[in-house]
Amino acid sequence: MNNLSKYVTLYVIAFVTLVGLSYAVYQFSTQSIEFQKQILVKQAQTHYFDQINTRKWNASYGGVYAFAKVGEEPNPYLKNNTLKTDDNRTLIKINPAWMTRQLSEISNIKDFHFRITSLNPINPNNKATPFEKKALEYIEKTRENEYYELSENNQFNYMGSLITTKDCLVCHEVQGYKVGDIRGGISVSLDSSEYNQFVTDTRNKSFLSISLILIFLSAITFLIKKQIANNEYLKLEVEKRTKEIKLTQELLQQILDADLSLLIVTDGDNLVFTNKTALDFFGLNSLEEFKDKFQHISDIFEKTDKKDFLQQYIDGQYWIDYLQKQHAKELKVLIKKDTQNRYFKPHAKKISVENETLYLIIFNDITKHYEKIQQLKEEAARDTLTKLFNRGKFNDVLAQSIVLSQTTLSPLSIIFLDIDHFKTVNDTLGHNVGDEVLVEIAKIISSTVREGDFVARWGGEEFIITLQSTNKAQATTLAEKIRKKVEGHTFKSAGKQAISLGVTEYIHNESRESLTDRVDKALYDAKQSGRNRVVTY
Repeated sequence: MNNLSKYVTLYVIAFVTLVGLSYAVYQFSTQSIEFQKQILVKQAQTHYFDQINTRKWNASYGGVYAFAKVGEEPNPYLKNNTLKTDDNRTLIKINPAWMTRQLSEISNIKDFHFRITSLNPINPNNKATPFEKKALEYIEKTRENEYYELSENNQFNYMGSLITTKDCLVCHEVQGYKVGDIRGGISVSLDSSEYNQFVTDTRNKSFLSISLILIFLSAITFLIKKQIANNEYLKLEVEKRTKEIKLTQELLQQILDADLSLLIVTDGDNLVFTNKTALDFFGLNSLEEFKDKFQHISDIFEKTDKKDFLQQYIDGQYWIDYLQKQHAKELKVLIKKDTQNRYFKPHAKKISVENETLYLIIFNDITKHYEKIQQLKEEAARDTLTKLFNRGKFNDVLAQSIVLSQTTLSPLSIIFLDIDHFKTVNDTLGHNVGDEVLVEIAKIISSTVREGDFVARWGGEEFIITLQSTNKAQATTLAEKIRKKVEGHTFKSAGKQAISLGVTEYIHNESRESLTDRVDKALYDAKQSGRNRVVTY
């Protein structure tokens, strides 16, 4: 190989290495920033759905009555907007919108606040701010359910839409709204100063890392070029320059080994290179040990049914090809270490060196971010009072259970229960005692059902249970067992209580709505026929 070819090869390798390492640093910093941003989004979504669930609770009762504060007038748009108590005191009806506004006024703190708003508000206090107007116009135009942005004053602003339902038309029909229209939204504002500082620090570190890589690569390129130029004339310098190159290569290796990400180079099947971080992660001492333990790199991937996790073949494509074509997707890799699940974000970069195709694969550890997001999803699916799953989660589980029942031809039953005379508990003993009763009954149900049964709070004083591989006779027996436990239990602040239960079994190929309507009717008949009993359909 002549000197010109050597120079060209040297520049290609230096350029490819610079691009590859810079790309790796850029991808790592970009993904880190994105994960931090997603945590802000999930926090805002959690606050938004808390308000949506509270509004659904209020709407399910057609509004709730409360004693008016001094100077507080009833909502003129609501029917039956006042109510007289036995001692001639006046209650006013609080609808979901009014309730949300009052909650927002007492919930505002330095780093967090929310409010209800609309482009066409009935209440002038709900007039949209510039961000809220922009967000609502975007949601109406795109029919998206949410919009968010980071402002320049260290605020993360989020808007979730409010969809018009039948209950909303009591007040909003006069404005021309119909069921399904977007009539406004709930905005959430969070402090983003920590996020902004993280972005600044991450970008500064990325720039510093790329600068150091450029300096080192420039130095290496210069030394090698000088060695080639003097090779024919300075034979004695060969050993000296070779030693310098070796030392420089070791320095580059140390730089790669210092990277906290798992870095692997492969030709598609065989492992060519791995950094020390990857060897340490698997408890290995050398590249040869890695090759002996894993025939293919994809052998390190744990198998999972989740579509966004890499496997050796996905949709008929080899994982490297799939990863390069689907780089915009949020693909992940699950790897076991000491029986613990570790989650990584993979990146693939194709490198061509002297007509040889190699792939630089970088696995960034996202375990903390991934587990945090999963935790937020789990919290959003649970009822904040009883810690049981909420109605939305129940609907998802019931849909999956119906598919399983149809596939395996196994029975599926549900139990729907309601606390008898629960309104009396709230009215006479107070809502705090009512909440204690709900929590105690949730514990009784959870301790009585079997492992694998799914319990959720339907809403208010209602609970619902999914029983896989259970016919209605078995479900009725379990329902009666729960009823007797509640009847025999003495509640800490409310004495004796009772429940009514409806039971039914899934009929093959029927809809989810038909199944829940039937168990609801069974519960209704249990209440109408005297309460404290089980009715099976």
